[in-house]
Amino acid sequence: MLGVRVPPDLPFLNFERMALEVYKKNQGVYARVFLAGGLGALSFLASYTIYGSFIDLPELYPGAELPLVGIRLTWGALLASLFFVISGVLIGVVTTGLETGLVSLDANSKKTVEFLIGTQDELQKVSWPTRQELTGSTAVVIVSLVILGAYIFGVDWVITRVMRFIGFM
Repeated sequence: MLGVRVPPDLPFLNFERMALEVYKKNQGVYARVFLAGGLGALSFLASYTIYGSFIDLPELYPGAELPLVGIRLTWGALLASLFFVISGVLIGVVTTGLETGLVSLDANSKKTVEFLIGTQDELQKVSWPTRQELTGSTAVVIVSLVILGAYIFGVDWVITRVMRFIGFM
């Protein structure tokens, strides 16, 4: 290995546990996918913000641009791309529970996966309303809001008229 010796007792690395296997593979799949998608969208928006913040940085070299899209290749674009790739890898590791050999990351990703599996299990136990119950409840809420809005409007109108009559407004 190029003459580099790695001490076997590093507290933060565990090369024996490094594996590219999904932790508890077929459990909590929907929760994992939705979390990864949401975090991926946030990562994309953060990358776009980074790109916008550093857009005035100079180009990597004169005339540098991305060939397919024609965007100038600046240091800001490079930073945004690196952030997006690194955060994407971390999101993938955390939501799948891959064994990376980094002890603290592996422990936290397993806790996250356990939480997501438990969340999906609890959501499957929920008694969801039927379409008829949902429609009836929605109608009750809308009618209640209209009545409450009309009441507040009426009280406000009366108070405003009284205040104008006594010359306070």
